[in-house]
Amino acid sequence: MSKPTLGYWGYRGLGAPIRYLLYFKNVDFEDKRYPENDRSTWEKVKFSLNLDFPNLPYYIDGNTRLTQSTTILRYLAGKYGLDGKTEEEKLRVSLAEQQITDFRDSFIRVIHSENFEKLRPDFVAKVPAQLKFVANFLGNREFLAGDSVTYVDFMAFDTIDFYRYLIPNVLADFPNLRDYQERVRSLPVLQDYLKSSVYTRWPIFSPRAHWGGKGSEPKQE
Repeated sequence: MSKPTLGYWGYRGLGAPIRYLLYFKNVDFEDKRYPENDRSTWEKVKFSLNLDFPNLPYYIDGNTRLTQSTTILRYLAGKYGLDGKTEEEKLRVSLAEQQITDFRDSFIRVIHSENFEKLRPDFVAKVPAQLKFVANFLGNREFLAGDSVTYVDFMAFDTIDFYRYLIPNVLADFPNLRDYQERVRSLPVLQDYLKSSVYTRWPIFSPRAHWGGKGSEPKQE
């Protein structure tokens, strides 16, 4: 039986949390990366993979063929027991998923705007208030759902990480989030992946973004 395949662009984008989960669970998979500078590579195969909604990322696991990043994460979380152990944890996972998605998507919208530099100061000024919600939700828990890792931790880790690139010392007033980031980063197996040459730290987004898609990697504070 062939091993599962994750298809996405070479940058982090929406594929990173899926990769984190797969590496964390020691899944032997093909990490198929399509070059952003030659989109024809993807276009040539886009409609030949028997996907209901052809797009990137996609995940093919036997007869299971999925697109949409959150759908893929939910599928993998269910398969590998990373979707919450109790009803309370599952509710926290669902709530955190939506909140982190909003937090991530607001970032994506502003960095792709033609008016990015004009919008940037006001956007940056509002980030601490959003982080405070996440910090309060986490509280003194190890992870967002409780004592165990779930797929939303990979979403949150990645989203908070790229905010740390944009805004120096953005976690200075949130020590529990700073500790949380280090806790996720230090998870067994995942930490080896994050230190390896296979991991793409930068760029985060496509070259079409007005920040995070090209140039040298900024320093994180």
